[in-house]
Amino acid sequence: MNHSLERQLAENGATAYRFMKYRIHRILLVCCSYDGYILEEDGRIESQINREYLDLNLSNPPSLTRVSSTAEALATLAEDDGFDFVLTMYNVGEPDVFAFARKVKERRPQLPVALLTSFSKDIYRRLEEQDRSGIDYIFCWHGTTDLIIAIIKLVEDKMNAEEDIGQGGVQALLLVEDSIRFYSTYLPELYKLILQQNTEYLKDAFNEQQQVLRKRARPKILLATSYEEAAELYDRYKHNLLGVISDVGFVMRRHDPPESERLDAGIELCRRIRRDNPLMPVLLQSSQVAFEAQARALGAGFIAKNSKRLLSQLSDYIATELAFGDFVFRDPDTGAVTGRARDLRQMQEMIASISDRAFEYHTSQNHLSKWLYARGLFPLAAAIRSYNKDHFASVAEHRRVLVNLIRDYRTLLGQGVVARFDAETYSDAVAFARIGEGSIGGKARGLAFMNSMLIKHRQYDKHRGVRILIPRTVVVATGYFDEFMRLNGLEHVIAQEPSDEQLLAEFVASTLPQQLLDELRAYIRTVRTPLAVRSSSKLEDSHYQPFAGIYSTYMIPYVENEDQMLRLVMRAVKSVYASVYFAASRAYIATSQNLLSEEKMAVILQEVCGTEQEGLYMPTFSGVARSINCYPIGDERPEEGICNIAMGLGKLVVDGGRTLRFSPRYPQRVLQTSTPRLALSDTQSEALALDLRPERFRISIDDAVNLRRLDLRQIAPLRHAQYVASTWDRENDRISDSPFGEGRKVITFNAILKYGTFPLAEIVRDILALGAEEMRCPVEVEFAVNMDVAEGRERIFNLLQIRPIIDSQENRPVDWSSIDTSRALIYGEQALGVGRMEGITDLVYVKEGAFDSLATDRIAEELLALNARMREEGRQYVLVGPGRWGSSDPYLGVPVKWSHISEAKVIVECGIARFQVEPSQGTHFFQNVTSLGVGYLTINPFRGDGIFRTDLLDAMPAQWEGDYLRHIRFGRPLEVSIDGRSNRGFVAESTAGGARHDS
Repeated sequence: MNHSLERQLAENGATAYRFMKYRIHRILLVCCSYDGYILEEDGRIESQINREYLDLNLSNPPSLTRVSSTAEALATLAEDDGFDFVLTMYNVGEPDVFAFARKVKERRPQLPVALLTSFSKDIYRRLEEQDRSGIDYIFCWHGTTDLIIAIIKLVEDKMNAEEDIGQGGVQALLLVEDSIRFYSTYLPELYKLILQQNTEYLKDAFNEQQQVLRKRARPKILLATSYEEAAELYDRYKHNLLGVISDVGFVMRRHDPPESERLDAGIELCRRIRRDNPLMPVLLQSSQVAFEAQARALGAGFIAKNSKRLLSQLSDYIATELAFGDFVFRDPDTGAVTGRARDLRQMQEMIASISDRAFEYHTSQNHLSKWLYARGLFPLAAAIRSYNKDHFASVAEHRRVLVNLIRDYRTLLGQGVVARFDAETYSDAVAFARIGEGSIGGKARGLAFMNSMLIKHRQYDKHRGVRILIPRTVVVATGYFDEFMRLNGLEHVIAQEPSDEQLLAEFVASTLPQQLLDELRAYIRTVRTPLAVRSSSKLEDSHYQPFAGIYSTYMIPYVENEDQMLRLVMRAVKSVYASVYFAASRAYIATSQNLLSEEKMAVILQEVCGTEQEGLYMPTFSGVARSINCYPIGDERPEEGICNIAMGLGKLVVDGGRTLRFSPRYPQRVLQTSTPRLALSDTQSEALALDLRPERFRISIDDAVNLRRLDLRQIAPLRHAQYVASTWDRENDRISDSPFGEGRKVITFNAILKYGTFPLAEIVRDILALGAEEMRCPVEVEFAVNMDVAEGRERIFNLLQIRPIIDSQENRPVDWSSIDTSRALIYGEQALGVGRMEGITDLVYVKEGAFDSLATDRIAEELLALNARMREEGRQYVLVGPGRWGSSDPYLGVPVKWSHISEAKVIVECGIARFQVEPSQGTHFFQNVTSLGVGYLTINPFRGDGIFRTDLLDAMPAQWEGDYLRHIRFGRPLEVSIDGRSNRGFVAESTAGGARHDS
């Protein structure tokens, strides 16, 4: 697909032209009391106009002010210049309507004036005798209010034609008719057909904003009453005309007398149009049926004006030739109907499957683009019309480009909007939809916001061959959570504290509301990939309390059996609901000073990025990026951000597993791959993938229950590895950037970061800058990338989540010149924190001599009990231990959750000689620690990076001591200063002075 064309689609799809800028808001109606009664009472004109405007989702329908004479009308216009349109009947006193209209034009030349009169030969004779220069339109009154609405629309169309057609690309229908009686009959019928068509193509719109835009972009009707006027309108708007409906006999110039009518003027007009555009639909109609043969010879349609089926024949022609209604695919040889397309999705499917002959026939006749133009899909229609078979080497290539165009446009329309889920109209093109009432939660809000920002900043197709977008997402709003709790009587859970296992079993055994089940069933009918069922509570990812990773995310495989898939989804949704009340969640909510009873859960259902291989499903790689780098090394600067990536599912990254760290500013300078030794020891050693066997998804408080951990030997044969792996050349002790050589595979991402096979660094820089600018604070984003795509398809960068990084501006910096760091119990220069902390008298540390990397689960259990005792006593403490706190990998650190360390006010990750540690940036655990104002340090004293005086602590009496932990209580509060601005942290026994803070 041509890249400039992609940009055109993106720009036209993302930016909304303001259609129908000029509207009629106030109408001055001049008529006698009898006519007024007919209109207001019998016709209920105002209520009909109001209802029609309500159907269009337009505000401020026009109001009617009625006066009973032209004299009264002139007085009213003199006092009030706010009228947009004057509609007058024939017998309305003196001055007569013709003199009245001329006076109106003298005062306000641009004010439209229309005459509405009953049909009689006497009145028509009088009309011909008068000076009608002040009257813009004359209509024949049939006693139906449909004509009034058609008149308003016709006048508005004329007011907006120049801009809407010329700049906005709106299509138009040219009606050429000099008979007042006939065009007064035709116009209501034509507008009725157009509005019906308008309603039909709203099925491709995803929210109210798009619907209003589509309605205002409906085709316009242009009325010409002479050959001169028709030719002028055709020449001006011919590139945007859907078709021409013309009388055969009419006058050649404006204001010519009827007796000068040329009997075959319509035939001449048709010849002129045919010379210019042989494919333009033209319908001729005349009371002289002898002209039918000439019309057919010119390839035009023909209707006899005196036919009893005049209006139904008109309707049939418009539906067929002007591409209104369903698109009908036909066999070009037999004319037989071979298929229909009601909307864009069906059009995409049909183009992909119809025969080559049918495809060539419909494209050569511009049928596809005409149908799209009629539905207001201007950028797509223009793109398809710009191609013909001469642009392509084969029909297959032409077909593929058109399918990709429609698919891209559908996807683009679905981006940047929050659509209300509708089981009948929902499709796979809707990027973000909500089910039910209530809040969509913080995580979903962030995702919806970034979805709109990606379109606003035109990120979707910024990079050739890459699509940047959110995964297709549906959010079950909190209203269904409330109903689920009430329906099953689960409110008692708030007051009780059952075990996590008991609580989960009770929730999973409960029943979801029936309406939610019906909507979920409709949703999964559109699903063809595994799903991530994620939490999105009211508190998650909100400013100042992100709640990152506190609740559960379950992944479920795709299965073709609809009932089985629904059961998997139901089980996952109820498991996410249950996670609100798990022990770790309760502890975090209490620590963050929120009320458990106020927390409500929305649930995100999201397509999992990736592809399947050997019963496993994963993206090529996943990552977490932060716009602020708290631990810059070398030439890195904090404001340039930092990124951690890993092959496979992103849970490895957010749970603190071993990943590759790089600066988006310097992607080629990666410390972990700077030497063969570091590459072999410090790069990713395992990857996570979803097991696609449905029986692997069991009821469990462990949301990774059906995820598989793959070691390097299992990773190497996977297709994804070729994009991210290098090979260790053992003989020469070097890393070869080719993934195909013999030898151990190393996950270096060199092809991407060094050679730019995927524009990762640039995308991450853009997303971080965009997020920080729009959220007005540093941000953290999670993403996944799929490079394992079919030839000719775009690679996918999925933005999964965005959350603010908390940086309290109220904290004052520490005056480090007043602090003697040599007396520190703990000191480090890789720190995040909130300034000075008061009232901490307790310090808990993992005994170095007792530490065993195989015993980290037992250390976590010991800490859980100790933390509970500290909570009961209302004490906070400093916690020190080797490796990464909160790591999901027990070999990288102690795998604690928030309930294990909720009372810790300072957390220190302390490396030891056989267990060095890198900072846990980019993890949920790290995010929550920093957001709650907990001090955070990373030190490696064994290599001179920081201080930890275990000798002093070991010599002090313990308040409590276990197999792995030692708890010291000091007589006076410790002196604790953690300063994230200077990245320094300090803990020492109190002296009389203590640390001083700048005012």
